[in-house]
Amino acid sequence: MMKGIFCSLLVGLTGVISQLQAAASEKPNIVWIVSEDNGARWLGAYGNPAKPTPTLDKMATEGFLFTNTYASVPVCAPQRSTWITGINAISMGTQGMRSAFEVPGHIKYYPEIFQEIGYYTSKGDDAKSDYNLRGPRGRNANDTWNDSKKIVWENLKKNQPFIHVFNTHATHESRSFGGFKPEKDKVEKAQDLASYHPDLPGMHFVYDKYNKCMMKLDGEVAGWLKDLEDNGLAENTIVIYSSDHGGVLPRSKRYLYNSGTHCPLIVRIPQKFKHLYPASKPGMKVDELVSFTDFPKTWLSLGGATSEQVKQMQGRVFLGKNKEAKPEYVFSFRNRMDDRMDMVRSVRDDKYLYIRNYMPFVPNGQFLPYTYNMEATRAWKQYFLDGKTNEIESRFFGDHRESDEFYLYNEDYDNVKNVALAHKSDIQKMRRALREWQLKIFDSGFISEYDMVKELRKHELTAYEYVRKPELYPLAEYIEMADKSLEYDPANISLFVDSLDDKYIGKRHWSVLGLLNLSFAGKLKANAKVLSALESFINRKDESTLQQAYASWILIREGKQSAGLAKIRAIAKDGNQSRTMINMLDWIQFKYVKNVAIEYFVDGEMGGVDSVRVLASVLIENGSPELADLTEQSEKLRHLIKAKEGRIKKLKAGKEKKYSPERVQTEIKKTQGELDKYEVERKAILEKMRSFISQF
Repeated sequence: MMKGIFCSLLVGLTGVISQLQAAASEKPNIVWIVSEDNGARWLGAYGNPAKPTPTLDKMATEGFLFTNTYASVPVCAPQRSTWITGINAISMGTQGMRSAFEVPGHIKYYPEIFQEIGYYTSKGDDAKSDYNLRGPRGRNANDTWNDSKKIVWENLKKNQPFIHVFNTHATHESRSFGGFKPEKDKVEKAQDLASYHPDLPGMHFVYDKYNKCMMKLDGEVAGWLKDLEDNGLAENTIVIYSSDHGGVLPRSKRYLYNSGTHCPLIVRIPQKFKHLYPASKPGMKVDELVSFTDFPKTWLSLGGATSEQVKQMQGRVFLGKNKEAKPEYVFSFRNRMDDRMDMVRSVRDDKYLYIRNYMPFVPNGQFLPYTYNMEATRAWKQYFLDGKTNEIESRFFGDHRESDEFYLYNEDYDNVKNVALAHKSDIQKMRRALREWQLKIFDSGFISEYDMVKELRKHELTAYEYVRKPELYPLAEYIEMADKSLEYDPANISLFVDSLDDKYIGKRHWSVLGLLNLSFAGKLKANAKVLSALESFINRKDESTLQQAYASWILIREGKQSAGLAKIRAIAKDGNQSRTMINMLDWIQFKYVKNVAIEYFVDGEMGGVDSVRVLASVLIENGSPELADLTEQSEKLRHLIKAKEGRIKKLKAGKEKKYSPERVQTEIKKTQGELDKYEVERKAILEKMRSFISQF
């Protein structure tokens, strides 16, 4: 009898083992749901008192909620560049927003690797293709999916295993735009108002509006999960939910604070794949540090990709049988956002957040036109201009930042208590870790994007290739020079002056910025040797125009206004320098550049609407009431002109189907007349603005 019982147990145990082995060898389907622009704390599961996400909150109880997941970069296109390759954008030169640098042909996009291991790949219904890069000979990452446009459940059922990516625009920043009408828009005060946001009706309006966006997202997720269930796929499918970075109110998206990088990550794993659980049972939280750079490598590992197949990727596997060791740190980066230049890096462990501002003279709250489509940004800025903000609320719009920011982010989630002075040894340790990481991944940000383009053309290389050639890009030396530029130590003046003649463009770059920082610290004291060297530098042929603009700024600050402004004017006449010009005209004290700013607004060749809007903001905020009024009139007319041009284009394209050919021609003639009128009016306004240019 005992023998029979033993045999039965043995047979049963063998069956269980066989089932486990089968599950382990079977490849799971993967559904990845990505929302846009929402940080972790917009979800109820992460503490939002409004609780707008019941479906996602329930998914967290059925799966695993990761509490410490951070975006690599807090804006969409460079983050997708990082995701599609598994390589940090700053390792490929694709960190600038909408930069579209080319990457080498040997770099694979992750859908291609999934196909190598037998997966069907698709994305939709609302899929993103904004990957911020391009392959050789026009190779497009969006073309590497089996289906890049839509969800077809029958195709997924027939083509298992699959990975399907849903991307929803329900929470995109633009969904929070729109005017606030106090008499109509009655909203309750936000229960979780950030400490840096002023208590304003327009601010609460956007909090409320965005919570409604989160509710819409949650409804979409509920529909997709139901479709997965109805199609009999839920038991075979790992469902992952994340945002694409943090956000969305001002001082979140685009910034390396918690609000911009701390993101939701929820993973639901079916029972049959329980061997992949990151904790003992569903409903548990996972507290280890996770970087967004880890995502593609981890998803591929879950699908059975070998280490050889993912060797290009810079993240780590944080789920499954091939899980790699927990990291001590995760890193994030920020560079150009739209037309506004910057360079910031961050490193965090499970307690501290260290932010390194390589361009401390750049204000956090510098005018970025797209963000001013949001009532919260407009209301906050006006409140600041009216002198009503307190010290914490004012800081965002200050002229400068500290080079080092250091936060105990578990205690200070809003990152408003910079305790850098009390943590010098911790900063040194984290700075060393940052340097090691930058060298490991070949941080391409140590020469400007403007100069990188010129270097790549000269050497016929991609940025990925260029930064891996120390004879062209001596990164260790660049980091050392950048660190010296942030020491504010007059003992470095001789080094900086000598390095203005260095053969390496990056050394010249950081030498100029080192001198600029010393000027801001009041430590140049119109040094004759420095000023002579800078005057020679700005007149040098074939030198970086951007670096010459920085050098001109120093000359203006140190009493050589004539030489500095002459160079700024010369740069303004180059129709290819609008990005350099609008940044300089915004950063340099208005009393020095007023004439140049007016001239450039009236006559300059600016590359796009954003450049015009930035310069308009400079004139409105800093000019006399009369000049500000004329600038506002000009902008209103510019918008009307653009609208009429769009109307004519639409009519000529035959998009007004209800109109007869005769009616179309009548409408074109009418609209052209209105357009001509507005152009004449704007020309007259611009001539009036010209009269505000002071005579020398």
